Amino acid sequence: MKAASRSVARRYSRALLEAVSEPPREKDSRAPSPEALANELRESALLLERAPELKQALFDPLLPAARKRALVEAVWAKAGASPLLLRLLSLLVQNTRLDLLPEIEAAFRSAWNAERGVVEAEAVTAVALADAQKDAIAKVLGGISGLGVDLKTRLDPKVLGGVLVKMAGKSYDGTVRGRLKAMKSRLVYGT
Repeated sequence: MKAASRSVARRYSRALLEAVSEPPREKDSRAPSPEALANELRESALLLERAPELKQALFDPLLPAARKRALVEAVWAKAGASPLLLRLLSLLVQNTRLDLLPEIEAAFRSAWNAERGVVEAEAVTAVALADAQKDAIAKVLGGISGLGVDLKTRLDPKVLGGVLVKMAGKSYDGTVRGRLKAMKSRLVYGT
């Protein structure tokens, strides 16, 4: 994604964070919490990714913006989306920026995590982790970073076994594949 697009996505995400972070007496009583909005944004981006017909219609340059907004209203309102998310999606359709939704979601989550002192981390494994394992990894990473941890998991059969953790621009490789690679390096290069 271009730097200009990332910049626009960050502006949208900051506006969203300000909207959901207002004091309760000023905030719309129907406004979601930051966590709820982050989840809505993620689900919306996934919906566009997994529903090619919907995506094709919303990105069709020949379909008028009013019809696209009506489609957004029909699909997301039926799914119980918050009024704030509906306004965002309508605005993105109107400005032909719906393609920024995944970037807005990532920027929103990052800004929200920074605001509450949480670092994002990803654990990559060959098999799905149990909740207890996720909690244990998050606890260890919290001890390393001194911050709360927003842990996401991803499956990758290339890992073979163990876990690869990515956090704050660093990788912690506890995978079988990583250990084999290190062993090969020691055997071949003596390091």
